[in-house]
Parts: sequence; C-alpha cells; structure tokens
Amino acid sequence: MYRSILYTLLIVSLFSTKVLGSNFSKTEQDSLKRKWYIPHDAKIQYAGNIGFLSAGVSYHIVKDLYRLSFMYGNTSSHSDAKSLNTFAFKNTFLLKKFQFEDFTIIPTAGLSINLGSTHNTFRRLPDYFPDGYYFQNKIHFAPFFGTIIYHPLPYKGIKGIDFYAEIGTMDNYLLECIRTDYVKLGDIWNLGLGFTFYF
Repeated sequence: MYRSILYTLLIVSLFSTKVLGSNFSKTEQDSLKRKWYIPHDAKIQYAGNIGFLSAGVSYHIVKDLYRLSFMYGNTSSHSDAKSLNTFAFKNTFLLKKFQFEDFTIIPTAGLSINLGSTHNTFRRLPDYFPDGYYFQNKIHFAPFFGTIIYHPLPYKGIKGIDFYAEIGTMDNYLLECIRTDYVKLGDIWNLGLGFTFYF
C-alpha cells in the first residue's frame, strides 16, 4: 500500500514544472506551465471514504471555485479481502475565502465518485443475493464538506501548502439512514484529514 502511495507521489513530482526547472530554460518552463495535463497540486489524505491512506493530484478547473482531484486509496484489511483499492474522482467547490494574516481559510463542499476494486465489489450484484436487499458496492457517491487552511511558501518547487479536514458520508449510508431505524444520522459521518502541496 505504502509503495503505491510513494510511486504516485514520485510520478506527480516528475510532472511538476518546478522540479523539472533545472533541466529547462525559463521559456520552456513557461511553455510547460500552459500544458493542460500538468496538475496544480498533489495531496495525501488519511481516511475520508477513499482508503486508509490515499494520494492524488488536482486540477483547478475554475480558479477559486472548482477543483477536480484524481485519487487512489488503499485499505489493506477489509473484511476477508486482502486489499481494497479505490479510485476517486473528487469534485471540490470552494465556497468562500477568509484571509487571516498569511493564512487563507476556505470552507468547501463537494462530491467524490469512488470506484472500488476487490474480489467482492460488484456493480451488478450476483444472482444469489436477494433483489433489492443489498446496495451495489462498486461505485459510490460520497458527499462531503470541510475546511482548507492554506499558507503560501517562498520556494521554487512548492508554492504553498494546505491542511484540510472533511466530514463526509456515502450514498449507501444515507440510504440506510433514510429507510431504516437501525442506522442513525449521527452514525453515517466520518472524518478525513489531508495535506496538499501546490506547484
């Protein structure tokens, strides 16, 4: 699991124009900055419905409003499965900015689309499951809200860093909370914590 996270962060760093800066002239660096496929930041996250530990990159699609993150998470022990892999398309909306000295505080809300992969995840449940009894467990929609605390950095390689916290849930938890008395509203939430490094 940790090796996969390390490889992800290594690949991200190779795409950073600042990291590549020593091999390119300023003109070439400026050209690389304009390439659409170069991410704006890289992040590492603990928990938050993507995995025990997850990492990925983000693109700031609409400045100061919308960011799209591609993340990979892993949970090494999940029921009788050896490993649960999750690929997430995380949509984050920046609601407002508050400046406090050198720190920027940003409340957020969003929706993550998670694709799970292990031997017992199914988009269409096998026939031996009763109809309508179980929720498919391959694709999940995970709404969340949280806060980002950003601080700029005076370095060429990393322009800034943030710490973020998110409270989220998943579609199947919400469904069970609505249709049963067993799952209470207070039981369906979880906390995710992460760091983001801006290029």
